[in-house]
Amino acid sequence: MMVYYKSANFVNVGYGADMKEAWFGGAKPPLAEKNSCINLPYIIDGDDIITQSNTCCLYLGKKLGIDDEALFFTNHTVLDQTMDLRNDLMKIVYPFGSVKNKEEFPAAAKDHLAGSATVNLTKLEGFCKGPYMCGSAPQSGDFALFEMLDQHQSICKSIGEPDILDQHPKLKALHAAMKGDAALSKYFASDCYSKWAQNNGLLTHFTGQASDFEYGPTVEEQVTF
Repeated sequence: MMVYYKSANFVNVGYGADMKEAWFGGAKPPLAEKNSCINLPYIIDGDDIITQSNTCCLYLGKKLGIDDEALFFTNHTVLDQTMDLRNDLMKIVYPFGSVKNKEEFPAAAKDHLAGSATVNLTKLEGFCKGPYMCGSAPQSGDFALFEMLDQHQSICKSIGEPDILDQHPKLKALHAAMKGDAALSKYFASDCYSKWAQNNGLLTHFTGQASDFEYGPTVEEQVTF
């Protein structure tokens, strides 16, 4: 999303239903020889191999000229608080926690929306300077937060709950501002936003797509502007 925002050409790799072969048995081992912390997501930029979600956000924020150094700690707080929200969401969208199947997901999602999601979004709402988290321009944390806001809206819609962002007007305005930003129009028209699963399609209880969604094979595409 950040790379689209700055219209920077890149190769986009999305691992799919063949992840065992394409990632674990294919791309990961040689990358691990160069960066032992390798995981998804990752960035290859020349000789540099960057991994871990927040590190990738900060790297792109600096590389692409999105992040203002004067806002580093405020932006980092946004990234950390957003990760707290994401970590709690992962407990219900995957079978590794107490939610073992898709049938249990709606009830668990309602509890999440009323509990952790409300707690974390209330904190972020209070921290938001407006229109973006750190002020007049989006920082890398806004992009990470957008994905969480977007997925929580999708969850609300899928289980027939009111939009949770209605309780958080600053965050709702931030989400709307990013959706309406012309610099992101190509991103929102892309398959990676509109057609791919929001979580690992092999395991998740919630893809963010229609009930007949099929998790396709790994995709590698050159994105140019």
